[in-house]
Amino acid sequence: MSIRNYKTEERYAKYTARRFGILSLLLASLIVLAILVIPLGAASISLEDVIDSIFSRGSSYTDTIVWQLRLPRILMAIVSGMGLALSGAVVQGVLHNPLASPFTLGVSSAAFFGAMVGGIFGAGIGINIVFAFFFGMVALLLIYLIAKRREMSSETVILCGICLMYLFLILASVAGIIGGSIGISQILSGYLISSSWISVFTTSILLIITFPLLIWYARDLNAMVLGDDTAASVGINVKRTRMISMILATLIVSVIVCFTGVIGFVCLISPFIARTTMGNDHRFIFSCSALIGALLLLGTDTVARTAIQPIEIPVGMIMTIVGIPFILYLAVKRSGFY
Repeated sequence: MSIRNYKTEERYAKYTARRFGILSLLLASLIVLAILVIPLGAASISLEDVIDSIFSRGSSYTDTIVWQLRLPRILMAIVSGMGLALSGAVVQGVLHNPLASPFTLGVSSAAFFGAMVGGIFGAGIGINIVFAFFFGMVALLLIYLIAKRREMSSETVILCGICLMYLFLILASVAGIIGGSIGISQILSGYLISSSWISVFTTSILLIITFPLLIWYARDLNAMVLGDDTAASVGINVKRTRMISMILATLIVSVIVCFTGVIGFVCLISPFIARTTMGNDHRFIFSCSALIGALLLLGTDTVARTAIQPIEIPVGMIMTIVGIPFILYLAVKRSGFY
């Protein structure tokens, strides 16, 4: 082995170790934050009581608060943040655009509209997810046809996606009024207040299934960064990789919005920070995005439910306050993505 190759491998090993160190720090931070926010809320309980309730569950007032209210909501914020951020990382990786996400392409609002349609017919959660996935794919197909037919720039595709986003939000609002099952403020701002163990379990199973599949295609996405022709020259089926990746991202978003409504900007902010930290290796970008998304949504939801007690601010409003300055920054710094 030449000295140059040895030094290259040594630098890569150090860089990889640094990446794993960052992931470990994010994971540890998430665990600590999740524990610290359990006592916070309208009903104040001590951290010691929380720990006692977790390890010796009974039927006391504290146990009811911890197990039926706080833990499902905290865990739902974590898994939803992971899923939204992961889907955003996939979309940005496929489209090579930091402004691309299921939120800005209208996929999230279309999926939520589908879930609302299922609710109008009194369908169960399984059928709601099917409706959500169907309409999410409709939005994705519309964006694809627009981009392919007109050969538009990625910025123009984003603008078309934003138009679809508002269109489906309006349709979801109408569906909500007809169904009478959910408030307009929840439709437009997202919600975690109705989190349950069923929603946590369903979303967790989805991530357990989809995350390994996305990691499997991470190397293909890495090659696609260099261009479709370059990726194809090394034996990668670019169209299949793009299609499967986008379908998985749509599926993740479709399931989450059935339980949380449309929560924007998590799928936009988290992948950008992860890419800035991890470089262009999607194996690390996906993991880092998921952890950052979990931290971001858990933190903003904690602020939403504790800032003005006993009034609860919709978590989507807090995310919008964070997200609007960020998206303006991305618009100005567009040239620094790849």
